[in-house]
Amino acid sequence: MLVNSQALVYAFTMTKFLTIFICLLFSVSIMAETVYKKTNPDGSVEFTDTGSKDSEEIKIRKPTTYTPPRLPKLNLPVKKIKPSFNYNLTVIKPAEDSVIVNQSNVTVAISLQPPLISGHQVQYELAGESKLSTASSVIFMNVPRGSHSIIITVIDNKGVVVSPIVSRNFHMKRFFKKPTVKPKVP
Repeated sequence: MLVNSQALVYAFTMTKFLTIFICLLFSVSIMAETVYKKTNPDGSVEFTDTGSKDSEEIKIRKPTTYTPPRLPKLNLPVKKIKPSFNYNLTVIKPAEDSVIVNQSNVTVAISLQPPLISGHQVQYELAGESKLSTASSVIFMNVPRGSHSIIITVIDNKGVVVSPIVSRNFHMKRFFKKPTVKPKVP
């Protein structure tokens, strides 16, 4: 068993050596303009960038290169945003990717640091409905079954977003129980 493991180590080492040698060979041949090939008396092959009387020249193609066209400069107006508020907004409820079972209402709760500045409001958007509030939680009524994303931001009195936009995914699952039909008694 020891002989086989030594043979495996030797084969692995030689494979690694040959891989490195081939990589070096190609990297040198790519950089050189002309490469010469020489076959030694023992059958081994040598590649070099200097020729000799018993070597043959190998023609190497120049690599294909691509120069992309210059794109025109766009003179778009640049709106500089000066962040005057640094809100840290996180969603507490519902939990990310949670499943709400057999309910139609969803309570959305957030944590907001620092507290809202006068004139700012939290905008909650869910299932096509948008609510503005200064409260840290709101309730959406009759949310349909399926997967939903709630999007929450803080806006100023002009409707400009002044906080990071935060989203949360959750799923509404309601089971439909078919009413049992009582047989008619004749």
